[in-house]
Amino acid sequence: MPPKRQILKIVLISLLIIYLNNCASNKPKPVVDFEQHYRQGTEYFNKKKWDKAIEYFTLVVINSPGSELADDAQFYIAECYFKRKEYLLAASEYQQLINRYAYSEYVEEAFYKIALSQYKSSPRYQLDQEYSIYALQSFQDFIDTYPQSRFRTDSEQKIAEIRSKLARKLFESGKLYRKMQEWKAAIIYFDKVLESYYDTEWAEKARLEKAYCLIRQRQFDQYELLFKEILARSTPQTDPNALEYLRTSYHKELRKIEREKRKRAD
Repeated sequence: MPPKRQILKIVLISLLIIYLNNCASNKPKPVVDFEQHYRQGTEYFNKKKWDKAIEYFTLVVINSPGSELADDAQFYIAECYFKRKEYLLAASEYQQLINRYAYSEYVEEAFYKIALSQYKSSPRYQLDQEYSIYALQSFQDFIDTYPQSRFRTDSEQKIAEIRSKLARKLFESGKLYRKMQEWKAAIIYFDKVLESYYDTEWAEKARLEKAYCLIRQRQFDQYELLFKEILARSTPQTDPNALEYLRTSYHKELRKIEREKRKRAD
């Protein structure tokens, strides 16, 4: 057994440690200067140091979600990703702003920037157009929600561009089938252009291609009706060579039928 004095010493040291720990835990926590974090984030943003800007703006959002600067910081987090061309991350952060800070003055622009981010994520017409479709719907929703917005004109232009891209994808698919002499499949795609994207520049091209397919299918009644429509819709920009090609192809097919008839008669 240790001497009593040694035991007492151990007890006193233990009590001292407990006391010091309690004193440390009761010390007031330092106050974080969120305004300073925001200023630092803004400085990095202006210097195009996006990673550091995100770091400081995130400190504001996480540690002071109810402050007057929280929605500003959230908006600039999204802007940093947008500037870095990480558009899907940007869209997600803009959506966070809308969800968390519905009162914010940035909500309208965030709504627009979500659509713009989806638009910028859209690939060339040959590839999958999932994000083009998302962007098309988002721009339309934006216009419906903010009809007087300063972003309306640009949104309408983007809608026209997207519709043209989607129309071209269908048109080129139809044209590929036409080259393969798969007339029925080609017409299906040209009809999709005419039904869904009648107001794009690809609609006239689709009519011309469909007319040629009808000739090769020898559906002359439908061809003649469509050719009359093509003439009625023609503009100074309509290619006269394309019209002449249809006329020539039509008469060529008629002559071919006559030769076949004579051959069978012989």
